[in-house]
Amino acid sequence: MKSSEKSRTLNQEINLIIRGLKLFSTFTPHFISYSIGYSFFESLSWFLNIFLAAELVDEVTGERSLQRLIILLCLLAFSQVVLMVLCKFCYNKARVGDLISKQWTEVYLNNKSFSMDYKNMEDPKIRLERQSITKNADVGGLNILVNTFIELFYDIFQIIGGLILLSDFLVKRSPKILTGISAFADSSLCAVCFFILMVAAAVGSYFISEKYGKKIYTVQRRIPVVERMMRYYTDDYLDDSKSCKDVHIFNQKNLILKSFENAFVNWRELNKQTAEIGLKKGATNRIITGSLVTIIYLFVAFKAYVGAFGLGGFIKYVEPLERLMYCVTHFAESTASLKSNNLYLEKVFEYIDIPTDMHYGTIPTEKRMDNKYDIEFHNVSFRYPGTDKYAIKNLNLKFKVGDRIAVVGMNGSGKTTMIKLLCRLYDPTEGYITLNGIDIQKYDYEDYLKLFSVVFQDFKLFSFSVGENVAASIDYDEEKVWSSLEKAGMLERVKAMPKGLKTPVYKDFEEDGVEISGGEAQKLAIARALYKDAAFVILDEPTASLDPIAEHEIYSRFNDMVKDKTAVYISHRLSSCRFCDRILVFNNGQLIQDGSHENLLENSDGKYSELWNAQAQYYAETKV
Repeated sequence: MKSSEKSRTLNQEINLIIRGLKLFSTFTPHFISYSIGYSFFESLSWFLNIFLAAELVDEVTGERSLQRLIILLCLLAFSQVVLMVLCKFCYNKARVGDLISKQWTEVYLNNKSFSMDYKNMEDPKIRLERQSITKNADVGGLNILVNTFIELFYDIFQIIGGLILLSDFLVKRSPKILTGISAFADSSLCAVCFFILMVAAAVGSYFISEKYGKKIYTVQRRIPVVERMMRYYTDDYLDDSKSCKDVHIFNQKNLILKSFENAFVNWRELNKQTAEIGLKKGATNRIITGSLVTIIYLFVAFKAYVGAFGLGGFIKYVEPLERLMYCVTHFAESTASLKSNNLYLEKVFEYIDIPTDMHYGTIPTEKRMDNKYDIEFHNVSFRYPGTDKYAIKNLNLKFKVGDRIAVVGMNGSGKTTMIKLLCRLYDPTEGYITLNGIDIQKYDYEDYLKLFSVVFQDFKLFSFSVGENVAASIDYDEEKVWSSLEKAGMLERVKAMPKGLKTPVYKDFEEDGVEISGGEAQKLAIARALYKDAAFVILDEPTASLDPIAEHEIYSRFNDMVKDKTAVYISHRLSSCRFCDRILVFNNGQLIQDGSHENLLENSDGKYSELWNAQAQYYAETKV
């Protein structure tokens, strides 16, 4: 992924903000409008309250016209009630939108994750970037962009209201004849200098906020990496019931505590740095603001003292001046925050803009009741991203309809890689693969995937119900699920569960969940593969936790289940694959042997014979 540390032009900064606002509006179309409406009505309420209150004071201390006093009181009461209702309405609408948008932001990022190429989903750097975006959502990103943008409008409305209230402030003069400093303080030039000082303070606040904002970003980018390490011990390792045995047997307590402590110390230091930077930023801006507030009170009090205006004028001018000063400096801070937030926002868009390199075709796969699908590898070679070493080299291979194929070989020989290419989780680096004579890249991707049902060696089950796990869906055909469970050898076990198909697997979300063994989990994964009813069924060492006899029984029974489908079995135990029509032997990324069990054994110098004899000695009967 690209770096966000490079400098951006003003146009690029603005385009990032506009894109962020447009994306946010797709989640909650009216959130920004209601929020701006709330800012407007709240500012208008403040403006009318100050203006009418000042008029009332002047009237009470001046001519005391009862009719005008009543009119002013009615206007004040009526305006405040109406504006309060409008503010409340906009606030409630905006709050609902804010809550929804936070969830939809996560959903949007998840949808991107689901749609990206498998190679990117597998890339640890991209996964960490995704976690970083989520972890930093409270300090930078889409939600912060919108909240800051809305604050800008609030400041603008307040500044406009303040300037209107202060429209005659510059021309207010004392009727007395003043000299020296008093004359200068009562002059328009002094008022102009005061406003220039206010603008200078705003400029200073902008650069201070921008400077510290970049520093906070630099620290915040490091926190998710440390949190990931801490979470590994607390959430991933210790929460996994399978690790409990190792913790006790190997006395891993000290290892875990020490590793967690080291990560925690780093995490605490980074958060301490963030807090210190934020404190310095806030303190500096508050010193500027506090100094100006003091000057404001002295300035307005002096003007009132020399008789430039009365008590009503003091009320009318002192708060608007203070509010104007605050909003001008806050506007500058918010503008700097928008720029600093673009550092986070760019990371969001870099993630969203991760390109799709795989070619997604448009041709629908032929729907055949006889499952007559022939797949062929044409001189296929493949390298994983970021490496020069070939995982598959010059593979030529054809799968015929109804084949029972076993794939064997040492670890890292290319067996699983071949399956990933077959299922288009990756595209070949060289060569191509065809389905019924057509390059598989020309087929609609999701339509093509419907042809395959795979149980990988590192399969995962959800902490949902048994039925949802088998069907991989909330809605499912119960009869079909029961049938799949029966074929996988899990029927009686599930029937004995308290809620049958609705029984939760594991206890992550439900206390009445059922903890299942590794072998039972594998059978559920096989039932899931059967439920899909795909033309190609692949078992990639899913029975590794079972003993050889149990594995052989499952494979043999599975062979009867698939009927006219094409089945591929990957296993390190060669004895479990003897029933297959063909056995493919991989070594160092190449297909080196292809034949039946008997034919391959005839070649006593071949790799298959070597592997068979190496394993057979462990099952041979020992003579005493």
